[in-house]
Order: sequence, then C-alpha cells, then structure tokens
Amino acid sequence: MPGHPIQSRRLMPGLCSGRRSAGLVEGGKFMTEYDVIIVGYGPAGKVLARQLVDGGHKVAVVERWPEAYPLPRAIGYDHEIKRIFYAMGIARDVAAISRGMGHYVWYNADWKVLIDIDETRESISGGATGYTFNQPELEKILHEDLRRRDGISYHLGMEAIAARDTGDHIEVEIARFDAQSLRIDHSETRLLTGRYLVGCDGANSFVRRLMDVPVIDHGFDEAWLVVDVMPNDLEKLHIPDAAQWCNPARPTTIVPSGVRNRRFEFMLLPGEEPTQMCAADEVWELLAPWLSPDDGHLIRSATYRFRSLLTRGWRKGQMLLAGDAAHLMPPFMGQGMCAGLRDAWNLGWKLGLVLDGSVAESLLDSYEAERSPHVEAVIRISMAMGQVICVPDPEAARRRDEAFFAGIMPPPPVFPPLSDGIIARDADGKPMGFAGELLPHDDLVRDSSPVRLDDLAGRNFVLVTNVAVDDARLARLGIRQVLLGGAGWRDINGRLSHWLESHDAAAYLARPDFYAFGSAANSKEIDSLLEAFEGMMRGRDHVLNEVA
Repeated sequence: MPGHPIQSRRLMPGLCSGRRSAGLVEGGKFMTEYDVIIVGYGPAGKVLARQLVDGGHKVAVVERWPEAYPLPRAIGYDHEIKRIFYAMGIARDVAAISRGMGHYVWYNADWKVLIDIDETRESISGGATGYTFNQPELEKILHEDLRRRDGISYHLGMEAIAARDTGDHIEVEIARFDAQSLRIDHSETRLLTGRYLVGCDGANSFVRRLMDVPVIDHGFDEAWLVVDVMPNDLEKLHIPDAAQWCNPARPTTIVPSGVRNRRFEFMLLPGEEPTQMCAADEVWELLAPWLSPDDGHLIRSATYRFRSLLTRGWRKGQMLLAGDAAHLMPPFMGQGMCAGLRDAWNLGWKLGLVLDGSVAESLLDSYEAERSPHVEAVIRISMAMGQVICVPDPEAARRRDEAFFAGIMPPPPVFPPLSDGIIARDADGKPMGFAGELLPHDDLVRDSSPVRLDDLAGRNFVLVTNVAVDDARLARLGIRQVLLGGAGWRDINGRLSHWLESHDAAAYLARPDFYAFGSAANSKEIDSLLEAFEGMMRGRDHVLNEVA
C-alpha cells in the first residue's frame, strides 16, 4: 500500500516561531530570507529540503549543476530507506525503478561459494532487506516531488563561493557556474541569507572546507573502475545476479543497477592508469566473460578511490554537514547513499523543531552525537568486507577461502543502535529500555482499510502501547498514541506486538526517524519514560545529557 504525504508535527505546543524575511530587522533581530540554505542538491539535499518545506519552512537549494547528474552512482538502498520513501509518499514511484537485491553471493576465483547473504529475508520494516535502483531515476522522482511544493527556491547552475556565519544568521554568496567550461562567473553574484546552512555538497564539500573541521581517515584506499551497462536482453546472458568475485587476479563486483541495468566494478591493479582503463576497448575486454558490445551498450565508465573518511564536527555554529560531505565509505555494503539519507532524516526533524521554536538550538548537537557513531560502525563493516574482497595475493586468498570453507566466517553485519543523543538514559548516561533501537513497522487495521503505522504517526513522536495512556498528557507533549489490542489497533503482521512481547514491554516511544527513545514495562514506567522525554526536550541547556 503506498504511503501518503504526512503533515509536519508540532511538538511542545505553546512555543511559536516567527517567519523571517530577507534583510529586515525586527525588534533588533535580523530577519533572514530563508530558514535553511542547502548547498548540494543530491538525494540527501532533496530529502532534507522536503522535510523542511513540509514543516512550512523556507528553503533555498544551491547546486552548481543546472540539472541532476545523468549517470548512475549509488545503486542500493535498504528497508529503512524504503520506509523513508513511504513516509514521503513516493514509495510507489521508487518501487517502479527498483528491484529486490536477491542473494548477494561471494565467490572465490573458481566460482565456489564463500558466503551467501540473503537480501530477500523479511525485514522489521516489512518486505525484503535490500533493493537496487538507478540513481538518475530516483533523483527525478525526488525533484518532481519537490517541484509540486511551496517554500523552496532553486538556485541551480550556481556555485557557493563564500559564506559567513554572523552568529545571528548565515550569509552565502553565490555566482553562476558554467557547466561547459567548468568555470565560475564572478562578474555578478547574489547574497542569500538564512538561519542555517547545510552542506550536502559531497566529498569535496565547500561547506566542510569553510567549517575547517578535521577529517579522520580510517585507512581504506583502493582504486576501482566502475562500469554501468544496459544489456539488450539480460535473460540471454550468463551474468551472476549479485556477486562479489573474490578473485586475487582482479577482485570484481557484479550487481544489478535498478530494473534493467548492470553494474560491474573492477579493482585496478598496480601500474594501471585510471584514465586509460576507462577507455571503451579496455572496458569491453574486462566485460568479455559476461557480455560483448553486441549484447548491450556502455552507460558510463569511471574510476574512483574507495575511501573511509569521517568528519569530526558536523555542526559549527549555524553550519552543518550531511551525506558525503560528512563521511565516505567503501561501497561493499551499498550504504553510502543510505547513510546520507539517514543523516537528512535525522537532521530534518530536529531542524524543524528548532525552527518552530519548540526546543532549544542545542538539540542540533545531538545530530552528530547520534549519526557519527552509527556511520563509523557502518564504515568499519564496509571496510571489513572490502578487506575480504580486496586480496590480490593468491596465497592469502587461498587461506581466506579455506577459512570460509571450514566455516570460519565473519558474522553477518548488524547495524548498531543509537548510543547517544535523544534517547532515554540511566543515571550513568547509558541507554535504557532498549533506547536507540530501530523499531519495526507494520500495517494496522481497526474498523476500516489497513493503514501504515508511519501514516498514523506522521513525523511525530509516537507511543505504541497495549496500555491506554492519558491523551491530554500526550497532546501536551506533542506525542501521538497507537493503542494495540481490544478497542485499539491490530497489527496485521504482528511485528509491533511481537516487539513488545519479546522485549517484556508494555510500550515504546518512537522518534520521528523510527528509532526508539525508550520503552517501558508497565504503566508506572510509561510515566517515567514520558517524564524523561519531557525533561530532555524541555531541558534546553542540558538537552543532551540529563533525563528528568
């Protein structure tokens, strides 16, 4: 069932915000043209913009390219990201350009199976665990969705050339970027003003350089050739569906890229020159075991350095980072874009509350506290997978293969919960009541047609419980309630009820990004959980480290 656009939440009624307009001073306070200026209009920038305009906030996007990049880059997303697409109301459109990942199989040089990762297994979000897609098609869906909405100003074909954080507002100077000559025209510039500046501008981020924050290198650095192909008739070709060929002669990745296309990635060997390896004759020689020029056509070939970088300092004053501007990881988990969209989904609801005046600005400090450890863990998992794949020495590869065949295999990757930020914690500051876990999704039914839990919740905090709680108190806190059982809702697949039962819980409090603020075993603990929530959200200066 497709999702529906969800109206923005309004947490903590009684605290209101004022609308700003460019360059005015009202009551001694500078009034900005925009609430948020986003530099970079890739998937993370688009998803962040959508969240903010849904909340009634004015957004400017600045992007040097006049149109979305037409060639594929990211090709994978997981069930959590699919849930974001549902919450945005675009899941049906995205599904049309996607396909399930199937089985992700690692082979040795002789095509013997080392490990088979089943991406079709049922996820806690419902449906398969992983999906592949074609990024240009996704970018088009996201852009067309935004074009139907008010509150966003597009500055495409423009480059951010300077910015200044005044302490009260942000000033960003932009100039025309010539996509043909790759030059900036400084003859005519414009100044944008906003409350916040968010850099979603990729690995070479202007905003990150402006913030002058350190970048930690975790040490993975390999050069690979990435090739995208559109086969004429995929059914006639003997191409593995989703594979890592752990061949020491040349480690190779073969995966789907959406419904029709195929992605091949070849590790470059010492002495191979990247530009030369992108030449069509070199590419077709590498592709020869699977297809020839008569079997399809090349969409693109490009070389990349697969890196493992993590920025320290995602917020500096009124400036923040998201996506590749904040982190880079090897592609072997298919989590690069996913991590950026998690950033945007996390930051979006927090910026919305701050802009509403519902919470203190210090809430934004929880953004890096939550996302950075999670991203770092995924980077390390991706590196570990890459270190298994990228073994060019035949003897080392033989020892690796023997270990796999003997059953000495790395455990399946498990994404970590949130460990800090806006989660319930005990007196020692440790997460309590399963706080920080990614929570399940289900379809619910009562008297009418099924409805998605996320549609009932909106982008609000939501209490899922089998014990009725005073609605007036929840309304005061801006929390929605989903009561299970009896006169309440029935979860069709039993995921919510199972979670409560398996965690010995009577309720859990879910955040707008599907993670648990905390859980409670009985009515008394529900009261304590809500008190902790109110204390943290109203705590202003101690929003990050105290629970009432």
